[in-house]
Amino acid sequence: MFIIPDISLLKLNKNYEIAYSILRDILELNCPDIKKLETLYGRQKAGAIQQLIRNFIKSNFQSARKVRSHNPDSPMEITLARNAIERNADYQNVHSSILLNRIPDTKHLGVFYGNYSESIRNIIIKYNELNLKRKCEIGAATHLNRVGAVVFQLKMNDPGTYEYSATAMLHDAIEDLARLKRKSNGKLDVDSYNRFIDENIPERLQSGVKILTNHYNILLSYVIDILEEEDKAYTLKNILSEIDKIASLKSRELSVYAEKMHGVFLNAETEGNLIEALRWECYRNLYLEGIAKETSGRKDHRIYEIKGVDLSDNSHGKGALSIDARIRNINKNLMWGIKGYSMKSTWKPFNAHIQEVIEDAYQSAEYLILSDLLQPHSSTDFVMSALLKIIKLENVFYL
Repeated sequence: MFIIPDISLLKLNKNYEIAYSILRDILELNCPDIKKLETLYGRQKAGAIQQLIRNFIKSNFQSARKVRSHNPDSPMEITLARNAIERNADYQNVHSSILLNRIPDTKHLGVFYGNYSESIRNIIIKYNELNLKRKCEIGAATHLNRVGAVVFQLKMNDPGTYEYSATAMLHDAIEDLARLKRKSNGKLDVDSYNRFIDENIPERLQSGVKILTNHYNILLSYVIDILEEEDKAYTLKNILSEIDKIASLKSRELSVYAEKMHGVFLNAETEGNLIEALRWECYRNLYLEGIAKETSGRKDHRIYEIKGVDLSDNSHGKGALSIDARIRNINKNLMWGIKGYSMKSTWKPFNAHIQEVIEDAYQSAEYLILSDLLQPHSSTDFVMSALLKIIKLENVFYL
């Protein structure tokens, strides 16, 4: 049975089973029995915690929903591919070079990226020059290389080609490296954007890499730069004004993205951090939908599968993320899986990857809650934290 490493470690806690039983009670909207709570938290705290849980359920859940079941037969293809590739000597050579901010030898890159290795080597050089890092402080290109190598290990390439592993390795290159600029007349410099792609992404890979690129993030970052440069507030009105200017450009590629953003932003739920809220609205309403639509039109779901491998890798390295970022990551994995199922593919490897990513998301969500429930100190606070996380992960826990 597929069990994520975090859960395997948590199971070593002698109170794991009782905590899991309490979690299931809460998900089923039943207040846990006082004896269970006494076993976990002691008699002095159990009554207050039980009352807290009872009041929370009453205030936040109006009607029962069906709790998602685990998939005991979930495949482990992505996980096993990641484990296998990390034992590969060529991968180790490439990855160690990236970790040390050195440039990998094209000979070793060629194992995974073939005729695209020189282009990929040049992209790694750009990442090194900009010193781009992940949240955990290691080089950002490590993530790209792992995703590309896992796609190679999953045998997603057509025989004798390296198109999909190379596309996977380049999936963040445009978003990370092609920062949009303004021309002297104040308008978006579309030519520099197109020039970056033509000079750095092999022509045969450009379509796939563009599909995987989150252009909404690129455009929103550009708008933020403009507002900062002009000393304007980050208000929805100001952001919409700048988005309108992009939508009016003759460049259909970027203006279409801007038009879609404008429609979504008008109806966006923008509680809390406005910029993060707008990024999330684009992701859940536009970005994944765009990948699904493009790949369905091609009758080839491998580009969408690459996004799943990317999300799985982000989940695999989630330890360095903030709690909010980890919750977003879990919800992204679930959304990818649900959207994947809606594509009604008969391609068995694709459907196996969907099952794996959804099960990973479910277990990752449980881990966040169980970690709180098992805290021996400040128990009431941690129980409340767990309850609040359940609300944020509601779509993962319930069908």
